Amino acid sequence: MFKKIALMLVCFALISCGSDAPVAPQVTGVSDPGESVADQALVLASKGEHAAAVALFLQAAEQGNRPAQYFLGLYYARGEGVTQDFSKAFKWLEKASLGGHPKAMYHLGEMYVHGDGTPVDHVKAMAWFWAATTLGERFAETRLKTVAPRLTPVEIGDAKILSKALMKKIPKDLKLKRVSLH
Repeated sequence: MFKKIALMLVCFALISCGSDAPVAPQVTGVSDPGESVADQALVLASKGEHAAAVALFLQAAEQGNRPAQYFLGLYYARGEGVTQDFSKAFKWLEKASLGGHPKAMYHLGEMYVHGDGTPVDHVKAMAWFWAATTLGERFAETRLKTVAPRLTPVEIGDAKILSKALMKKIPKDLKLKRVSLH
């Protein structure tokens, strides 16, 4: 009984103290002017207003917002809210990938596997899957296992070297507390 009363008093004290909620730290250490626009686009996308969402994602992507670049790439790849255009999809997914967006890296690797918006290149696909896996993208890890048998040992080595070069381009803050496969 005493434990229950003590727990209730602690809970009451915590609730009544009026402390502010913790502030999430900035991921990149730089301000992201496109973040609020991208958030508005996500709301529109969740309501099925894809054409309006694409317009806002484009605005945010041009301001350097990586998630907006990723979503814009997906919209162009799927032809949802816009005319399907694999070259534009590739462009935006590549920008998001070079900014360190793991899901964009996975989708970019898929574009290299299938030749959507770019020539088929399994070495580059594997390099992007490796980089995405290093940043925690689970699906990329699965794709590594399916692409590897298509490559020679020399090509796998080339993919590993390319993956290391790609990882050097990714903002350092996105590589913190990650398992390195390199």
